[in-house]
Amino acid sequence: MDFTRIILILAIFLATSPFFQSDAFGQESDDVKTEIQELKQMMEKMQQRITELEEKNKALEQRAQEKEEVKEKIVVEEETEVIPAAPREPQSFLGRVAQALNPEISVIALITPAYYSLNNPVVFAENDPENTGVNVQEIEVGFQSVVDPYFRFDSFFSFSIEGVELEEAYATTLFSMPLNSQFRIGRARAKFGRINQLHRHSQNFVTLPIVAAEFLGEHLNPTSIEANFLVPVPWYMELSASGGSPDVETPTFQRSPDANNVGNLLYIFHMANFFDVSDSLGVSLGASFATGSNASGPDERSNLYGVDFFAKYRPLRNNPYQEVSVQSEFIWRQAETPEEELEDYGFYAEAIYRFAKRWNTGVRFDLTDTNTPITEEDEEEAGIEQAGLSQVVRQDEEEEEGMLGLLGRAYRISPMLTFSPSEFSRIKLEYDYLNQNYGPDQHAVFLQFMYSIGAHGAHPY
Repeated sequence: MDFTRIILILAIFLATSPFFQSDAFGQESDDVKTEIQELKQMMEKMQQRITELEEKNKALEQRAQEKEEVKEKIVVEEETEVIPAAPREPQSFLGRVAQALNPEISVIALITPAYYSLNNPVVFAENDPENTGVNVQEIEVGFQSVVDPYFRFDSFFSFSIEGVELEEAYATTLFSMPLNSQFRIGRARAKFGRINQLHRHSQNFVTLPIVAAEFLGEHLNPTSIEANFLVPVPWYMELSASGGSPDVETPTFQRSPDANNVGNLLYIFHMANFFDVSDSLGVSLGASFATGSNASGPDERSNLYGVDFFAKYRPLRNNPYQEVSVQSEFIWRQAETPEEELEDYGFYAEAIYRFAKRWNTGVRFDLTDTNTPITEEDEEEAGIEQAGLSQVVRQDEEEEEGMLGLLGRAYRISPMLTFSPSEFSRIKLEYDYLNQNYGPDQHAVFLQFMYSIGAHGAHPY
């Protein structure tokens, strides 16, 4: 390096200078020589280090350049291998129709081995496991698609060993309408409460809550016209109103003998509120009212009042695979009959804890009770086969239909554990303890397997 050479020349000049060779400066000259020697060694080490760094820098630059050349080569090869697409032939009319009629198809099966402690088990809902053994609870087949820019159509068929049921088949408006409104036309699960809107495979437990089974049946899904309105408030608020035929299999509502009376149709009203409390907590509150004929007389009707609550806490930032949810509903029923007015009520409350990515556990408590229990004389007149089957009337060996009223109080405690290998399968273990003041206690164990194929849209939050 030039700087090093200058220092060496200067050192030689000073060392040979007569001024520094005198006795007065002899010792100082030796000290200066020592310092110069040390400086020389330091400069040599610095020069060596700089040379090493320059070599490493050149090596890195060379590697980067080689990578760029490889990338450019790959891009060039890919571009040279691209085959231009053949010109698209105009699609025929039948081809466009076939494409438009190609919906999203899904199949979901619920297969449940079960054990009951009673020989004649008490089963409240239609799709609950019927007896000890392996039960096919439900096989749901869904067809969903957008019809055009104005409507969407959804249909779901429920298959069981007893037959096929049209669970839902309705159209939803997609175009903009005044007052932020939307309409559903057809057969659909009514917006009464929360669990009535959820299909079986979306529910947290194997069995349906007693209050839902006793008052709404397996599901309340009348054929009707439903209007939904979004209210312009700081939180999410939806108001729903529907009116239609009470062609549903429930103990609460039946088609009136006076079929031409518009007042005897089934009318349902619902208010839903959702509050985004924080990034991790959401709360939903709802209220419902339904009124319609119960077929006990030409002008006799039933009224249902309900409130529902749901909250979910999920700390996404800290642990995205842990969450806690709480859900509850309370329903009160007033039913007019030619003899008297019946009053029944019930509720359920469940808590679910997801403690791992594929695991969750929970417990549910549900209860029904009545202020006007059915007497033994009423049971004999109705033809009930045994106490404990509060909503079953045997017409013949193959036909069953519901009846108004409850025999008394019943409550059930249900802990469960669920493992979900993926979003398309689930294994659920549940134990039920049923206590009735009109019949023996019942114990039951269920092991439910759920399988899903195809595209299936999301259900309500």
